[in-house]
Amino acid sequence: MISAGTTERLVLKPLELADADAIQQLFPHWEVVQYLANRVPWPYPPDGAHSYCKEIALPQIEHGEAWHWTLRLATAPRHLIGAISLMRARTTIADFGWASRGAAKAS
Repeated sequence: MISAGTTERLVLKPLELADADAIQQLFPHWEVVQYLANRVPWPYPPDGAHSYCKEIALPQIEHGEAWHWTLRLATAPRHLIGAISLMRARTTIADFGWASRGAAKAS
């Protein structure tokens, strides 16, 4: 289980499946996705956020592999403005997208 957090200006709330609709509205813009092109499909599918939350992010949280929060303004905590994630270190170079260059497992 991950905790919520607050600062003077922001609220960090653990990701929930109910956040998928708001993420779907914010995320599928090329200005956001262009830097994630090797991991995020483009054009972004209509159910992309729901699939990501249900099939990837929430299971990662459950298994202690990653932690995902939504970001909200303290003055409007119901309004999602972004998200942030923290993931365990990867163990292979291939996880960083270099597998096609014949990279071997990092020691």
